[in-house]
Amino acid sequence: MRQTMYFERGSEAHRFVTEEEHEEHVRRERAEERERRRRRLRRNAHFLKMRNKRIAFSLGIGIVLVAMFGAFVFLENSITASIQTISADEETLSELKADNAALLSRINTDASLSSVKEKAKKLGMKYAKADQIEYYTVKEQDYMSVNDR
Repeated sequence: MRQTMYFERGSEAHRFVTEEEHEEHVRRERAEERERRRRRLRRNAHFLKMRNKRIAFSLGIGIVLVAMFGAFVFLENSITASIQTISADEETLSELKADNAALLSRINTDASLSSVKEKAKKLGMKYAKADQIEYYTVKEQDYMSVNDR
């Protein structure tokens, strides 16, 4: 049997080995390289998985923030619309109060005692005679009240 010797370089010294030893050494190195590659791939897969989780988390946070911003804009618009409606209602109320005050003033002017007397004289009315007047007293307070001025 022929023995072939190979020169291997190691970290400490150089030595000559047989062909079987060399093949065994090459097999071990290849197996170690496969194991290193497998570990590196597993580590890379782990890092990729972690990166994907961070990306998904960031996207989730982004979606939540966009939804909150949309809700904020919607609420702000509805508040603005409510304020505009309230302003319009207040303007209508002030107009109605002004109209009410004008009508009340007109009623008070038209219903004064002197104007009633004048209109009654124009219509030919006269004062009631003593036998035409009937007096009565109310025992319970009426639901209507008369303001004396």
